[in-house]
This record gives sequence, structure tokens and C-alpha cells, in this order.
Amino acid sequence: MTERGELRVARGGGLLEPEDVEVYVSLLPRLPGPADGAPPEAVRRLVAIGLLHESGEGGEGRHPVTYAAVNPARVGGLLAKGVLDEAQEMIGRLLRDQETLAPAVDAYLRQRDSGGYKVHSGLPHINAAIEIATRECHEEILTSQPGGPRSAEVLATALPPTLDMLRRGARMKTIYQHNARSGPATQAYVRAIEEHGAEVRTLDENFDRLIIFDRKVAFIPGTEDRSVAVEVRIPAVVSFLAVVFERSWLRAVPFTPPGRDRATARITDEMELAILRHVVAGDKDAVTAQQLGISIRRCQAYIARLSDRLGSRSRAQLGYLIAKSGLLEAHVPDEPPDSEHTSVHAASLSTVG
Repeated sequence: MTERGELRVARGGGLLEPEDVEVYVSLLPRLPGPADGAPPEAVRRLVAIGLLHESGEGGEGRHPVTYAAVNPARVGGLLAKGVLDEAQEMIGRLLRDQETLAPAVDAYLRQRDSGGYKVHSGLPHINAAIEIATRECHEEILTSQPGGPRSAEVLATALPPTLDMLRRGARMKTIYQHNARSGPATQAYVRAIEEHGAEVRTLDENFDRLIIFDRKVAFIPGTEDRSVAVEVRIPAVVSFLAVVFERSWLRAVPFTPPGRDRATARITDEMELAILRHVVAGDKDAVTAQQLGISIRRCQAYIARLSDRLGSRSRAQLGYLIAKSGLLEAHVPDEPPDSEHTSVHAASLSTVG
């Protein structure tokens, strides 16, 4: 049997069992010679792997079968060579497949980027497009998720691809509205992604849903009910959206669950100030609640407390007292630094938390 033949048999199922090594060691003192008393299957595997050299034909009137020991280091080297040959063959096959696929890759990229944007209608198509972008993301993801606490189902779907992306070394920044902090599912999701390096903040004001991958592709809602999403690949537009996100990020505060801490106190103050602005602007409670991502009842409770504090007996008087008090002028937010590129998911538009 040739060396190549030995290796072919070994790779095809002649691998050693732990007890085969014990048989080999027990036979060494009486080799070359017969393998009397040794388990036949173990002997067969030792021959197949190349640790025993078999000679003779056996049977009556024939030369008895004898075995000679082969240096295990030599056999190990041959096996290693066989594995490396197989690996080299596999690499060559992969390279040939890549060359074959190259025209298809070029055509796909040309078609995808030809118009600069693409419209996706329906939740399955939206999530499929976002999932592809998530798999292709290697550097950074920026995502704004307005509204209240996320549903457990949405977050369970978003978590695995998000963690895979973070494990690849991508950075992640997510902005929720303040009231998202109260949801247990959202809290668990945030803890999970923060453990892998993601950053999460919340903001009192309303903002649009947005996902940006590697500052190359962005997803924005195409309709008010978010049943349509627009995938944007126009560099200038994506860059503009990234700057808008960074300005919101500078105004947001780190995510913390509700509790008696400075962050929560600051959020409460910011929520009241935001409601004060809406009252002065004459917005209805429903509009204010929608913009801030809170329920109408909660909005009305805030306004009732503010009315008691300022001694107001009517909505019109409350707006007058707020404007006269100078509360809003005393809390004008600092303008974030102007920068072209500040250094640094959801049902529709929700594959990423």
C-alpha cells in the first residue's frame, strides 16, 4: 500500500480510537511479528492509518501475516500533509468560485446603487433589506427609535443580528425617547447590547425613525404608518442624516432605568420643559403627547402639576404665566458644535432594536 493510499483510507474513516494507541504500545515489544491476541479492529485501523506495516498473506500453506511498527512521527507528518493538501484544494476551489461570482457581484452593486435609493414596501421586505445591511455592517450603526418601550417580540428578533454585528467590532449608538426607559423588555435589551459595547441614550423631544449603517446606507420611513421604508445610498444625503443624528445624540442623556438618580431627575425636568414649550405654542394635549412619545393621560398629569405649581386656573392663563415666568429662557439648551462629521431597531424599521 502506498503512502497516498494509506492516507486516503485514513481520511475516509481509518481514524484511531484511544484504545488503538494502547494496542500499538502493547505490540511494540514483539514487533516485527504477528499481532496475536490484539483486537482485530484495532489492528485494522492501525494498518489503515499507517502505524503498522502488514506483510504476508495468512491462511494455511501461506506466509503468516506479520506486522512491523512504523514511526508515529512519520505517520503524523504524512497526515498533516494530507490535511494541508485538502485545505489548499479547498482554498483553490473558493478562489475559483469567487472569480465565477465576480460578474454577478458587480451587476448587483451597479443595480443597487444606480438610483441612489430604493423603496421597500411591507414589513417582510423592509426587515429583509435591513437584515442584509446589518450583515454587511462592520464599522458603525446609528439608530433613532422614537415612541415608547419596544415590544418584547420586536427586541427578541433584533437582538441576535445586533449582537453578531457588535461582535464583529462595529460601534453602535441608539437614541430612544425618555419614556422607553420604563419598559422591562427595553431595559433587558439595552443591558444586553451595552455589555457588548453599544451606547444608548434617550431624548425628550420627538424625532424620526432612522438607521444608518457605516455612514453609507440609511433607512428612513417612507410613509407615516411606516409600512414603507426608503433605503438611501446617496453619500451627501446619508452624511446629512448622520450629522442630524449626532446633534440629537449630543442633547440626549445616557439610558438608565427609572430610579432616584441624577439622570432621572434631569429627564423629569427636560420632560416638563418640553411640555411647557408645547403649552406656550398652543399645542393640544394629543399633539404634545405624540411628539414626546407619552400617553395623553400622562401629558395631562404633567400639565395639571404645572398648573398647580404656577397657580393657573385655565390653559390660556397657564401659557401666559409660563411665558411671563421666564422659565423657558432660563433653560435654553446649548447649541452643539457645528461639524460636518462629528466624531463619534422596530416592526417597520425595527430589525435593529
